Amino acid sequence: MYTLRSTLLVGITLLSQFFINCTSEVRPLEAAPLFTHNMVLQQKAKVPFWGKGEPGAEVTVRTSWGEEAKTQINSEGLWELVLSTKEFGGPHQLIIQSGQQEIRFEDVLLGEVWLASGQSNMEWPLSSRVNNREEELKNANYTQLRMFTVPKNLNGSLSADTEWKVATPEHAKQFSAVGYFFARELFQRLNVPVGIINTSWGGTRVEAWTSIEKLAKMSPSKSEAAEIVNLGGLSALKENYKRVSDSLVRANEKYFNAPSHPLPRNSSELSTLVLNDQSYALPKFDDTNWKEFTAKSGSEETIQFETFFEKGTYAEDGVVWLRKTFEVSDPSAEYTFVVEGGIDDYDFTFLNGRLIGSEFNCCTSRSYTVPKGLLKEKGNVLALRILDTGGEGGFRGSVYLESKGEKFPLDQGNWRLKHHAFYLNSSLQEHGLDYTALVERSKEIQQEVKNSKTLNDPNLYSILFESMIQPLIPYRIKGALWYQGESNVGNHQDYQTLFTGMITDWRTRWKDDFPFYFTQIAPYIYTADAASYALRDAQRKSLSLEGTAMAVTLDIGEEHDIHPANKQDVGLRLARLALHYDYDQKNTIPSGPLYKSQTTHSGYIELTFDHIGSGLVGKNALSGFEIAASEGPFVAAKATIVGDRIRVSSKQIKNPQRVRYGWENYFEASLFNQEGLPASSFETP
Repeated sequence: MYTLRSTLLVGITLLSQFFINCTSEVRPLEAAPLFTHNMVLQQKAKVPFWGKGEPGAEVTVRTSWGEEAKTQINSEGLWELVLSTKEFGGPHQLIIQSGQQEIRFEDVLLGEVWLASGQSNMEWPLSSRVNNREEELKNANYTQLRMFTVPKNLNGSLSADTEWKVATPEHAKQFSAVGYFFARELFQRLNVPVGIINTSWGGTRVEAWTSIEKLAKMSPSKSEAAEIVNLGGLSALKENYKRVSDSLVRANEKYFNAPSHPLPRNSSELSTLVLNDQSYALPKFDDTNWKEFTAKSGSEETIQFETFFEKGTYAEDGVVWLRKTFEVSDPSAEYTFVVEGGIDDYDFTFLNGRLIGSEFNCCTSRSYTVPKGLLKEKGNVLALRILDTGGEGGFRGSVYLESKGEKFPLDQGNWRLKHHAFYLNSSLQEHGLDYTALVERSKEIQQEVKNSKTLNDPNLYSILFESMIQPLIPYRIKGALWYQGESNVGNHQDYQTLFTGMITDWRTRWKDDFPFYFTQIAPYIYTADAASYALRDAQRKSLSLEGTAMAVTLDIGEEHDIHPANKQDVGLRLARLALHYDYDQKNTIPSGPLYKSQTTHSGYIELTFDHIGSGLVGKNALSGFEIAASEGPFVAAKATIVGDRIRVSSKQIKNPQRVRYGWENYFEASLFNQEGLPASSFETP
């Protein structure tokens, strides 16, 4: 029988449990993922902070520089407030509190914050093929320089383990090279901390980086964008795609009598990807029925998938295994496995059956430590499972073992290859075909296999805006840097509208007309039907939008590589723009010559330019100029510097009306100012 005392004890116990349960159900206090240790906040500004927490509770943000702000969490569990920052400095501490919950951020700096975005030439990390890479990495030691790299995640959620990184030789390997060189120049010239938010994705077009609402208002994109808007946006489109894709996947599985697998969206999903191919990594696996080929050391073209499969077929992409047997003279030495320039796109690398490394990044040089005792003198087996999701697939540079400064090449001699699964947007489809059958049945496969629709495509309209730009807003930035355009060469006629539309869209969303500086794409051979010179001119014309400026790279392109190794000058030239326009260093010439106007004369045309600096100068003889009448073709022309003008003429054109310069995919820049900055290519009206 219960006594009064026992009844009271039970009641107290139940009441205590009730409060414990209530406490445990309080929504955790969170700050947006951009706020981490080591972050850089824009100095002398009103800086927004935001996050999540218990609805109705109060949030307070306190700083070691003496500022404090409070707000109440709304009914949806969201909060946002604005805090004032003072002049550059640090390290500071920042504390966010709500009830009994507290978040502390250490080593916070106040300085200059820039957003860096675009495609692979902006994404290109310092550890990849960059001039003087080893020296640059060795010297990348700046405690006042930090970078936050937005994960390539189409779900739109910034990974919880992503954080601001301080520039050290180890961390800088993953830094955007252009962003790093820009930040370093600003830091060295201003002696102010610099933070870069790097949000970039290789091979992407400008349409992916613009909101769907903006795309629906612009003539080149409004038809396709309106369909997405009418469906209810990307979330509704995703459900529609899933229904269609599920049926296509089932049809493909039936056709091959083999399973398909969801495409991994991040490194975690890649690490758990099982494709019924585990035995391919084992040293004793019999690969005699695989495709055999011979490679020449240092020739990356010989180990690219496009070498073995017809262009435009499914076999160009997908999961491909490579195996090689090799010897080492001293198996007891310490070795590192290196692939310069990286592996396109993602890899699992096995040595004698043991996984030594894996990367979910196409553009980063691989450097995997070989465990001591794993190697032997003879019969070592290197096996790589490579997942290629488009474009070139395979090695992007030299492959070798490195020990005590010596390099032992592996990208030569006999290799064996097996294509294991097709990449079909949202899925990887096993096929069970050997190399001969795969080639012979390629046309049949193209007709029978269905490529599913997916939101895993980083070039879908607005997908990168929603997943890699929107989550950053409204983090306070000084300005934005952009290096993109290569993926829009095919619709260059629309680029000026789309590009300036994206810039305006970002500024509207941030509620800030921040400066926007971009890099003109570098000369590259492209294909015969490409017109990258027209894309470059669309970029030049985009300068009509207020608050923009352009870094010209016509002198640092590489004919056969769309990723020039000279990332230093790109960063420096973007920094010149910022120093001149934003940091009052007016003695810094911001740009090379930009076409301004023309005056026609009998037999010649005179051109004037902005940004001639100390004067115009030709590299060797001026070349790359062409001239034309009001109608008819352009012909090669003679160009001469006359004071601060260029005089262009040709005996073939008696009454010239038009001039153009650098009107080729790839050419050698010849016109500069005396500060060494190249002129942009152009065509006169």
